Amino acid sequence: MRAAIPLLMSSLLLTGCITAAKQQEVYSAIRDVGFLEADARCISSRAGRQLSIRELRSLQRAANAVERPVRDATVGQVIDAISQNVEPETLGTLVRLASECLQARTQAIGG
Repeated sequence: MRAAIPLLMSSLLLTGCITAAKQQEVYSAIRDVGFLEADARCISSRAGRQLSIRELRSLQRAANAVERPVRDATVGQVIDAISQNVEPETLGTLVRLASECLQARTQAIGG
């Protein structure tokens, strides 16, 4: 039994590192697509636990597909980058998470 404890602890630490890395990937990708810092932080903290590595990679591809800063891109270019790289299921998850973050922020300011 004692031999299992270090293995279990290692697994938990590794899981925590993977989740933190996933959160950072989500944060970077959605910031690159134009989300505000506070929104990106909120969404990434939730999405890091809910999105697979494959889904995270699709977000990165979408961010990379916008060939200029988002502020300089047209709405059509951003929509094309998202629709060509992000699966509808992943997009649905992000929309739900963004909605949760907006709701939390509204409640925090007394709305």
